[in-house]
Amino acid sequence: MTGTGGGGPTTERPFLQLEGLTKTYGAHRAVDGLSLKVSRGEILALLGPSGSGKTTTLRLLAGFETPDRGRVTVDGEDVTSLPPARRRFGMVFQHYALFPHLDVGENVAFGLAERGGRTGRVAEALAMVDLAGYERRRVTELSGGQQQRVALARSLAPEPRVLLLDEPLSNLDPALRERTRRELREAIARVGITTVLVTHEQEEAFDLGDRVAVLNGGRLEQVATPDELYDRPASAFVAAFVGRANELPGPLLGGKAGARAVVRPEAMRFTAPGPGSLAGRVVARRFASGYAFFTVEGEGVTFEVFAPHDAARVGDAVHVTVDRVLLWKEPA
Repeated sequence: MTGTGGGGPTTERPFLQLEGLTKTYGAHRAVDGLSLKVSRGEILALLGPSGSGKTTTLRLLAGFETPDRGRVTVDGEDVTSLPPARRRFGMVFQHYALFPHLDVGENVAFGLAERGGRTGRVAEALAMVDLAGYERRRVTELSGGQQQRVALARSLAPEPRVLLLDEPLSNLDPALRERTRRELREAIARVGITTVLVTHEQEEAFDLGDRVAVLNGGRLEQVATPDELYDRPASAFVAAFVGRANELPGPLLGGKAGARAVVRPEAMRFTAPGPGSLAGRVVARRFASGYAFFTVEGEGVTFEVFAPHDAARVGDAVHVTVDRVLLWKEPA
């Protein structure tokens, strides 16, 4: 697939395509000319801050909202004007929307009332998410991760063409999220279904997404693999939003007056005084599993250095060398 900062061009027709989607609410343009291509079986994560347009994009895909302009195609079929029920999209909502008075099998079968072979299809869907034999369990007896997989099985039971996930792990305790992410990734890979998920959690987007589309103000900033987004951001917004980044005045690093250098904390290191080093003082320290983020004030700026936890103490006078500038923001 092609995309800003993504891989090279391909002649393969995208399975799911968004072309120039635009949606406004009064004076607010929630989605602004958004175009994306998703390959068959790919997991695309939509990542961005609150108000970036990711949830509206998911609702446009599902058919819950109608775009002002643009279209959505699936396997070459234009589904823009189709109601949700005719798109054959599966949807897992943020809070799962399970029915506590129904058992697991009844919840999974809920969307299969008019289909034959309901019992067999329920068993197949539960097996896909590693919950075989759970048909008669009560929903209230399940863990948060198991409930999430029941919701996934219910969305997979009607054999959708595309799976849509809306903040799928946001209501889980932090301790459960990592394990449930792994289970969710394995379940989707087992089925091989084309998936679009919305999240505001970078770790979740990077762990689940084959590619990640970063949205800002309703527009696409960049779509690329997690590694590419981190190592080769297409804009200062992406550099700052994905991971952590410092902005330093260009002249400090030999750049133009007015320019700004964007630098990752791990690309800065404590060093002996010398040409090109930045002098400062450590004013804060945040421990991070054997390493630490050190906040340094000096040269008229404040920046972070990621280094071994015992590399410096709060109050120490230090010198810092920049190993690599991530990107330059040129003066306007």
